[in-house]
Amino acid sequence: MFNLKTWALSGALIVAVAFGPTTVMADAIPATLSKADQADIARIETYLNSLTTMESRFLQFSEQGVAEGRIFLDRPQHLRIEYSPPIPVLMVASDIILMFHDTELQQTTFLPVSETPAGFLLDDTIVLGGDLTVTEFERGASTFRVTVAETDSPASGSVSLTFEDNPLRLAKWRVIDAQGARVEVALMEPRFGVTFKNPDELFSTVDPNTVISVD
Repeated sequence: MFNLKTWALSGALIVAVAFGPTTVMADAIPATLSKADQADIARIETYLNSLTTMESRFLQFSEQGVAEGRIFLDRPQHLRIEYSPPIPVLMVASDIILMFHDTELQQTTFLPVSETPAGFLLDDTIVLGGDLTVTEFERGASTFRVTVAETDSPASGSVSLTFEDNPLRLAKWRVIDAQGARVEVALMEPRFGVTFKNPDELFSTVDPNTVISVD
């Protein structure tokens, strides 16, 4: 059955870990990395920690079809995903809370960001080690792809980040959830280091269904 919530959350890079049972397994198996690989992963880690703000269109590909929208990032801790019609989804992450709002049904769900495999991207400091394990590292002519999973819960899913090099830039990602559903998202004309006019409003997790009346 089509699950709009699972699909949208996967595309948003913050797929929840508890949509169904997972197989119990050992810790994640780390990739075999050369010294050059380790140096490039250190570059990627430094780059991710240097990210402040970003605004971009995106295209999302999955078994459910193709979708598009806009993404707004204000690191750390703030992310907004707006899907274009006909997908009736708005998602906002702020601090420790993720709000999922179905604009068609006018229903809102709140989830803890900490329970998502890609929640690390909103951490104050991103560390590709410790609680996370680099399970794959692939090198192209001018690209890198690094795949990470939770060290003690690899069955909950994985996130693969693809970067262009020279200069280093986040280009796309792939999320595989606990049930094996795969979603890929490509950034289109991203702008980094942008200034948001109303960040408090843009990244607000107040339920849109809440109506404040003024007497």
